[in-house]
Amino acid sequence: MLFQVISEKTITLKNKPILYIFPILLFLGSCSTQKNTFMSRTYHSITSKYNILFNGSESFKKGHYAIVQSYKDDFTEILPVFYYGDNTQVQAVASDMDRTIKKGEKLVSLHSISVKPEIKNNKPLSPAQREFHNKKEYNNYVDENYLLMGKAYFYKHDFDKAKETFLFMLNEFKNNKTLFETRIWLARTYNETGNFKNAGETLKALGADVALPNRLRDDLWTTYADFFIKQKQYEEAIPYLEKARKVIHKKRLKVRYTFILAQLYEKTNKLKKASETYGRVIKMNPPYEMTFYARINRALAYEKGYGSVKEIESQLNKMLRDDKNIEYQDQIYYALGNLANKEGNKKLAVERYRKSIDKSTTNAEQKTRSYLTLANLYYEEPDYMNAQAYYDSAVSMLDISYPGYDILYAKSKNLTSLVKQINTVAFEDSVQRLSKLSHNDLIAFIDKLIEDVRKKEEEDRLREQERMLNEQFGQQMSSQNITAEPGSTGGGQWYFYNVTAKALGYKEFKLKWGNRKLEDNWRRKNRSTSGFSTVSNTEDIESPAEEAIARPENQNNKSRDYYLRNIPLNDSTMQASDKKIENAMYTMGIIYKNDLKDNERAIQSFKELISRFPSSEYLLRTYYEMYSIYKLDANLAMAEFYKNKIIGDFPESSYAKLLSNPNYLKELEKAENKVNIYYAETYEKYKKNLYQDVITRCDYALANYPDDNLVARFAYLRALSLGQTAGVKVLRENLFTIISKYPGTEVSDNAQHILAFIDKERPALKEEQEKVIAGKLYEFNAGVTHFFGFVVPKNINNNQLIFNIINFNLDNYDKLNLRVETVDLNPNQSVVILKSFRDMNSAMDYYRNITGNQEVFRDVDASGIYGFVISEPNFAVLNSDKSPERYMKFFTENYPGK
Repeated sequence: MLFQVISEKTITLKNKPILYIFPILLFLGSCSTQKNTFMSRTYHSITSKYNILFNGSESFKKGHYAIVQSYKDDFTEILPVFYYGDNTQVQAVASDMDRTIKKGEKLVSLHSISVKPEIKNNKPLSPAQREFHNKKEYNNYVDENYLLMGKAYFYKHDFDKAKETFLFMLNEFKNNKTLFETRIWLARTYNETGNFKNAGETLKALGADVALPNRLRDDLWTTYADFFIKQKQYEEAIPYLEKARKVIHKKRLKVRYTFILAQLYEKTNKLKKASETYGRVIKMNPPYEMTFYARINRALAYEKGYGSVKEIESQLNKMLRDDKNIEYQDQIYYALGNLANKEGNKKLAVERYRKSIDKSTTNAEQKTRSYLTLANLYYEEPDYMNAQAYYDSAVSMLDISYPGYDILYAKSKNLTSLVKQINTVAFEDSVQRLSKLSHNDLIAFIDKLIEDVRKKEEEDRLREQERMLNEQFGQQMSSQNITAEPGSTGGGQWYFYNVTAKALGYKEFKLKWGNRKLEDNWRRKNRSTSGFSTVSNTEDIESPAEEAIARPENQNNKSRDYYLRNIPLNDSTMQASDKKIENAMYTMGIIYKNDLKDNERAIQSFKELISRFPSSEYLLRTYYEMYSIYKLDANLAMAEFYKNKIIGDFPESSYAKLLSNPNYLKELEKAENKVNIYYAETYEKYKKNLYQDVITRCDYALANYPDDNLVARFAYLRALSLGQTAGVKVLRENLFTIISKYPGTEVSDNAQHILAFIDKERPALKEEQEKVIAGKLYEFNAGVTHFFGFVVPKNINNNQLIFNIINFNLDNYDKLNLRVETVDLNPNQSVVILKSFRDMNSAMDYYRNITGNQEVFRDVDASGIYGFVISEPNFAVLNSDKSPERYMKFFTENYPGK
């Protein structure tokens, strides 16, 4: 029987004396764990070690090896000190770890000896005998078995069970040889679960224990390093990893720890040390991928004045020429860019970073890193136009969990807003310059621009046709099938010669993408920042005038009207253009000052605003912003200058009172308290039904406290009191005014509830007043730009309707290039809007045709959908009023022939 429980490895041991005890062991084959004799202890220990523990260890080694072999390092982050596997790897080795645990449980159940040995003749025990007699476990391999089980739980990521096992060992086997290793594994468990307080205490106690075996010193030091790295305390981790690296003999681990050390030096800005350590890694001849990243990181960590930049550049350029590194060229160019940047050659650095972006096709992380580096480079100059372009591209690729995402997103948004203002000024300046040309010169300029557009579009068309031919030829060659498959559309005819296929594709394209200009990155919703040729090749950028007059999207870009419509050719349009410049300049100054903290450029913007628009509505605020900047910069003379301008030119303003009266804020607070008391008294009168007194007091408050936070409440009390004295009709009119004047306030919500109740009880009154209100809100003008729209309930999926509309437009109105948009009106309704028609008549012609075409409503639930025509100014009112039913009363009254 014994040969069934002792493995073959036992028989082949060189320790031949074991063979001589076989007869005895055979005799003791039936030894019970309830007997504690030398023979029973020997039998159960040998069986545990060479059978169950051996097999459990082999299963654990198999699983651990699988994790090590399948683990993929991310060299762009600090490498983990230990391989513990991710969820996928853990699941893959779970069966191996489970087998280890089951073997361990079997060993404990079959071979654990906890009964005390007999004391013969009641003789007094020596200290050694007493210590032996007090043991809780007499099988020498049970503690090793528990340690192995704890490790197996650990590698299953069942950290609670692992911790439970290790703590059990520390309590039950207080003097066993495995306790030091158990404490190390307990510390690792604490590390993995983020319990750094207990981990630190455990490691500190181990480090102070002089009995710690030398063979476990490297395990302690690497666990200590892992402890600090997980808390991002890189400086503290370095000495422990240095100690471990010196005593570890396995090449794989020695190389790994050296690489991590280099990363830690880089993280702690010890760039000279980092570069040297990466060089040490390279000399250790590690696997190719680690060598590659050691060379890359060595370049990234290069510090001017330390090491040979030519040597590093030579190695990187050699890597560029190696076919193995084609997919890594983006990282190599990025490293070369860093070298140039640290050597002070910003122009070369920018060129290399851009090459990194161009070469980055699959590595999104590297592309994002290059975008961010370029963005920061331009931001520091500062070159906000280019910085905005690269920040926008970087943010669009980042996940919101990225460290510092909120800051980057805010910076990108601020820069985007700034660039918008800069472009507005450039645009309006350009069209104003064009407006000063003679009629003949302007027409000649536009005709030349149209000719250039025709040439460019033809070049683009030919280039696209060539690309499509090459792509099709490549597909045909790869499939070895030149002709189309039987039954395919067009019977083998090339796609662009097949009218049916082309028409279907054209409709499908326009349905998905709308009208798109032929350009790079045409799929992006916001392409203002993605075309980097405009960033790097400034000689190819259109002149501001050309760019400005090319903006309109709704007309044929080969017609003069397309370019003339944005040029201010009369006093009113010139005033509107000036107003846009004025608004943009003030906003630019505010962004420079508050968001970008660039006081110098803020001052430039504000001064230009004052110079160009000396009567600007922003003049007072601009003076105060200038005062604030100069005071912050400790330029007391200029701060005093603008303070005097505010007090002298705007003596009644809040700014002047604040600057001239140190107690102004306290007095203002006192005045606010006065208004609060006045409102409380008014409300008490309302509760006592003194409505006329309430109306009088509210009229006084609205006239004298128009900017106070309580003004909406005074208006609401007045409306309710008028309802009590003048009737429901007057109440409804006033409630509607409150809703329009104070949207989003508590009183507006209350007014809406009362209004809904009135309309339910008095529908005729609602109908009568809605017509009056609509007549006041909307203004009829047949000659201005018009839109067509469908009101659609929110519970209807309008994608099919939009698809049908696009098909209708392609078949009947393709030359108009109508744009389809969806606009949310209110929680229950949206509008599918079509832009634009030159006047009411063309819009009404479209209205009659589309509303009478049943194909437009094919596969659409048309209940609740209705169409209308609206002028562009009135659509802005509708978008604010949010009530299409109210507009329809105006539409019915004013648009004939619908």
